[in-house]
Amino acid sequence: MKKILAAFAILASAALIACGPSKLEIQEMSSACDVSVEVGKVLDDTISLYVGNMFFLNAKQTVNEDLFPLSASIRDPMNIEVKGRTDVIASAADFIAYLRRSAPNAVNFGIVVNEAAKNEIGFDETKTVNRLVEVFKTLEGGSVILFHEKDGQLTDAKKLF
Repeated sequence: MKKILAAFAILASAALIACGPSKLEIQEMSSACDVSVEVGKVLDDTISLYVGNMFFLNAKQTVNEDLFPLSASIRDPMNIEVKGRTDVIASAADFIAYLRRSAPNAVNFGIVVNEAAKNEIGFDETKTVNRLVEVFKTLEGGSVILFHEKDGQLTDAKKLF
């Protein structure tokens, strides 16, 4: 009886693993996002960067009790080294408006947690994701997908709403 239960448990866990999205499905989910927020270390900068439709949220800025005020700079994707002015994002509404600069009708957002974010002292993934979800929930009809990234590749995806 114990062997049958053990075999059933192994089959059930294998089925659950197999039910996760494939690499292709993860890429399709990612490309469906109007804007993605990647949480991680921003090299050579203490602020967050907005490049194209990707907002690189510096993990250092997420360890405070509140996400705002948030310092960010828009960079040209063709010349990311040229520093632009630093904007201070004071609220959730300001953050949505800031993200909509490159995607005015953005309602589908991705949150990508970079593996390097975990190296930031005081970083709490759950707290950071929950803060961002609360911001994005203010948009009606939108969606948020959580991704994890390792070695430059998206490893999993989960639709949050």
